[in-house]
Amino acid sequence: MASPQTLAVVKQTVPVLETYGTQITTVFYQNMFAEHPELLNIFNETNQKLGRQQSALATTVLAAAKHL
Repeated sequence: MASPQTLAVVKQTVPVLETYGTQITTVFYQNMFAEHPELLNIFNETNQKLGRQQSALATTVLAAAKHL
């Protein structure tokens, strides 16, 4: 279980995630695939191109931060 301090920090990220979540996850995937191109075949290429994967991850992280 996370400490109360850690939970508070995560909850403080909610406004940033609401505003920039998809931008953050887009950079995350770009960096991940640049460093590990072997992972490209694990993710749906169409979902990557259309931004669906990035949005799905951003939405999931935001929900987790909001509902700790």
